[in-house]
Amino acid sequence: MNTNDNTNDVEAADDTVFMAKLVNVRPLVNMLKTIGFRPRAICTISSSGIVFTVEDAQCIVAQAYLRTTLFSTFDYNIQLAKERNMKRLAEIDSEAHGDEVEAASEITQISLPLDNLIECFSLFYGPSSSNSLSGPGSNNQGGIQSTTGTLGNANPLDLRGATTAHIAFNGPGSDFELVLEERGIISMCRLATFVPEVPVDLEFSRFPIVQQLIIRSEWLRDAFNELDPTSDAVTLSISSTAPYFRISTVGNNGSTEMTYSKDEKILDSFFCNEEQENRFKLSQILKCRQALAMSDKTKIRVNQRGFLSFQFMIPTDVDVSFVNFVYAPLLHADELGDAALYSNS
Repeated sequence: MNTNDNTNDVEAADDTVFMAKLVNVRPLVNMLKTIGFRPRAICTISSSGIVFTVEDAQCIVAQAYLRTTLFSTFDYNIQLAKERNMKRLAEIDSEAHGDEVEAASEITQISLPLDNLIECFSLFYGPSSSNSLSGPGSNNQGGIQSTTGTLGNANPLDLRGATTAHIAFNGPGSDFELVLEERGIISMCRLATFVPEVPVDLEFSRFPIVQQLIIRSEWLRDAFNELDPTSDAVTLSISSTAPYFRISTVGNNGSTEMTYSKDEKILDSFFCNEEQENRFKLSQILKCRQALAMSDKTKIRVNQRGFLSFQFMIPTDVDVSFVNFVYAPLLHADELGDAALYSNS
């Protein structure tokens, strides 16, 4: 990652594929931290927003959705993006049909170091902010080179410490550029981008949803706090009869079980077309705790194959944002044959 104090570079480019502005980066940083359990993420940019995706052990996929409403300005040049992406996509898959390549070219997909991206956005209020705010100059710590400078006028937005950010990306092979500004101090960061690997697809939407409920997140947070940390797995059961929703673990400290009724104070909605009881690796389930802590409500869905989705509804100053976790269940080969390839027991 390189930084520079020339703030005109991002805003002056007329042929930039993607440009956006945030008047306060903190909601975005919080969203990125919810999936920060992996150092690298796939960033997908389209006319509807940005999606950051991470996966772990081929049994969990987490996505943070940043809709255009989160940004004060959002400009995605789809025609220019198609021109920049078409050639690269054709080289990757020479046998792909023209219409498939054209459809895929409408989105821009890159791989980014997520940990460095979070650190860049947190430059003015993160752990290393004291170095950045000490005055004009540069530092190089942990592989991150940083240069800051001052503006002629005070922060025109008068955000009282809120960090504003300009974001720009000019297509495959280009750096991901950030210009951060707070209280008249500016810093420009450039992150190297990489060709993303083919993302793991747990094919959650391929099979019908047989169970779905929306629970107030405070109840789910309490349940997660009660789970036995010595357990290897957690069992989730949803039934059309009482107990309607059950979470349980068995560990060295004994068994723990939480059950929930369809009381409207607990569940906003409930649907069960097929009764299922599925087990998941507890350590993987708990990776969503930061997203859960920030959310007001959680939508829980289970498809016909027992794959689980947590969709966390996270309020921001301007809108509700979403973080989605999809988990593969712990399966037995003698029960589901090839489906056991998705398990991670």
